[in-house]
Amino acid sequence: MKQGSNQWILIVILVISVVLRMFNFSEIPFTHDEFSALDRLHFDSFSALINEGVKIDGHPAGVQVFLFYWSKIFGLSEQALKFPFIVFGVLAVYFTYLIGKKWFNETVGLLTAATVATLQYTVMFSQIARPYISGLLFSLMMVYYLTKLIQKPEKNFYLNGVLFVISGALCAYNHHFSLLFAAIVGISGAFFIKREYLLKYSLMGVAIFVLYVPHLEIFFYQLSLGGIDQWLAKPKPDFLIGFISFIFNHSWVFMLTILGIALGFVFTKKSVKINWKHYLLFFTWFLIPFLVGYFYSVYFSAVLHYSVLIFSFTFILFLILGHLPNCKPKTNLILVSIVLIAGCYSLIFERQHYTYFYQSCYVKVLEDYKEINEKEESVLSIIQSVEHINDYYTEQLEIDRNYKWYADFESMKELKSFISERFDQYDKLYLGSLHNIDPVAIPIIMEYYPNMEIENNYFGGATYLFSKKATQSGNRISTISHLDFEKDTESFWSYAPQNLTSRSAVSGHKSYLMDSLNEWGPSYDIGLNEIMKGNSNFIDFSVQAKSLEDFNGALLVVALEAGGESIYWTGIPLDALKTSDRSNSDWSKAYVTLKLSDIYLNYSDIKLKAVVWNKNKGMFLLDDFSVKLREGNEVVYGVFNGF
Repeated sequence: MKQGSNQWILIVILVISVVLRMFNFSEIPFTHDEFSALDRLHFDSFSALINEGVKIDGHPAGVQVFLFYWSKIFGLSEQALKFPFIVFGVLAVYFTYLIGKKWFNETVGLLTAATVATLQYTVMFSQIARPYISGLLFSLMMVYYLTKLIQKPEKNFYLNGVLFVISGALCAYNHHFSLLFAAIVGISGAFFIKREYLLKYSLMGVAIFVLYVPHLEIFFYQLSLGGIDQWLAKPKPDFLIGFISFIFNHSWVFMLTILGIALGFVFTKKSVKINWKHYLLFFTWFLIPFLVGYFYSVYFSAVLHYSVLIFSFTFILFLILGHLPNCKPKTNLILVSIVLIAGCYSLIFERQHYTYFYQSCYVKVLEDYKEINEKEESVLSIIQSVEHINDYYTEQLEIDRNYKWYADFESMKELKSFISERFDQYDKLYLGSLHNIDPVAIPIIMEYYPNMEIENNYFGGATYLFSKKATQSGNRISTISHLDFEKDTESFWSYAPQNLTSRSAVSGHKSYLMDSLNEWGPSYDIGLNEIMKGNSNFIDFSVQAKSLEDFNGALLVVALEAGGESIYWTGIPLDALKTSDRSNSDWSKAYVTLKLSDIYLNYSDIKLKAVVWNKNKGMFLLDDFSVKLREGNEVVYGVFNGF
C-alpha cells in the first residue's frame, strides 16, 4: 500500500512536469541557438551535414544528426523539433526520482523529482531543441545504470552493462561537457564496483570509447576552434553563487522552501545517518565539471555557462535533501505538494516564464513595427535583428520590409546622417532592436526625436517609438548633471576656470578651451551608487565639441574604478559623429553610453569618472557636458538573471 501511494505521488509529479513543459506548446518560439541548428539542417548528404553543419559548430554530432533525420520525418516547425526534448525533460524528472530512491530513499527521490519538475532551468531547456536537456537525461541514465551495477551487479549485469555503455556513448555524442561528466562518472564508478566485476566494468569503459572513436576527428577539430569569447564572457569569482540562485529560480520563496524542508529534519533530529562516501561522490560529480569549465574559461577560452552545468546540477539537490528519512506516504504527499506549489509559484509568477520566454524578441520587433505603422503616419522605421531569423519571421508573419536595416550602418555616424537627412520627412521614429545594439544609438536618435513615447521591453530586446513633440507618456530618462560653463561651480565637476572663453558657445555665452597645454579637460567624478537606480540602467554621457585647429584624436572617456583599480574603460573620439546636418555644423556632439547590465559591478564603492582626454594636444572648444540616467530593460537577460 505504501509503495502504491508513493507511485501515485510520482505520477502527479510527472503529470505536472508534462503540463509545465507543454503549456501553450504551439506558442513556444525558436531561440537563437535553435535557429543556428536549424540553419545547419539543409544538406543533401550525411557527409555534408558533418563537414558543414557539425564541425563548425563546436558541439558533438549527436543532436544535430538526430535533428537532421527527425526533421526529414516530422518537418521543421517549432512543435516538431521541440517535442522530443519535452519528452527528454519529463524522462529526466523520472530518472532523478529513480536515482534518489536507489541511493537514498523514496522520500528523497520524490522531493528531488518534484524540484526538477518545477525549475525554470529544466523547464526552459526542455523547451529548447539543443543538447542540454538531452544531456541531462543521458547523464542521469548513465548514473542510474551505474547504480544498478554497483548495488546489485549479480542482477541483470549484462543488460545493465549494455544500457550503461549506451548511456555513456550518448553522453559523449551529445555535448563536450556531458562527455566530461560521463568520463568522471565512469572513472569514479571503478572505486565503487565490486572487485570481482571490475574487469568487466573496465571493458564497458573500453566499449564506450570504441563507440566514440568515429567522432574523435570531429572532437579534435572542434577543440582547435577554442571557446566562444565573442559572446561569452569569462566567469567571475562569484559565478557559482549566481548559478545556485539560477537553479532555484532566483526565488527566495523556492530556496527557503527547499532549505526549510532540509533543515527541518535536521533540527527535529529525524534525519538519517549520512553516508559520507556517497556525499563525496555526488559532490565530486558536480564540482569537477564546474572547476574544469571555470579554469579552462579563465585561462584559455570561455566555455562556462549555466547551460553546460545542467548535466550534473541535480547532484546538488541530492546533497541538500539526501539526509531525509524515508517518510510515510502522507508525509511525502505533504512535502511534495509544498515543493510543487512553491516551484510552480516561482516559475509562473516570480520568474514569469510563460511571459518572457514565450515572447521572442525576433518576433516582437516585427510585430510592434507592424502595429505602430498601422496606427501611426509618418514613421521612420529601423530594425536591428539577426538577418536570417528576421527573414524567417518576416515571411511567416507576412510583414512588409519598409524599414531600414540597422546592419547597413557601418558606424554610428552613418546612423546619425541617415536620421538627419530624413528628419524633416517623418514625425516619429520606430526602433526595434536586440540586446546587442550599440547603446549609443538611443541618445543619437533622441537628439532628433527627443521624446520616447513607447518602450516595450522583452527578453533579449526592446522596441521604441520616438517623436519630435512631447506627449503625456513622458520619458524614462533623467538628467543627472549638466555643465554649460555659465555658472562658477557645479557639483562633482572639476575644470580650470581660466580656460573659459566667450569666443563661441552652443548654449549661453561661454565654452571651454582645450589646447596644447591641456591634456585633461573637464571631469565628472561621483560614486556610481549615488546615481544608478538598478543594474539595468544606462548612463548617457555627451559633450559638444568644436575644432579650432584639429581634435587630433581627443577622446570623451568614461571609466569605472574600484579599490583604486580600473574595472571598466571606454572612450570615443570627439569628432566620431561629426556630420553636416541641420544643426550648427561647427559643433559636433560626442556620446558614450554605459550599459550597466553588461558590466560586472560586484565591487564595493565603485567610482564613476568621465573626462575629455586631449592625448595628442589638439585645439578645440567644449560645451554642454551632460550626464543622463536612462532606465533600462530589466528583463533583457531575465530568463537567466534575476530581475
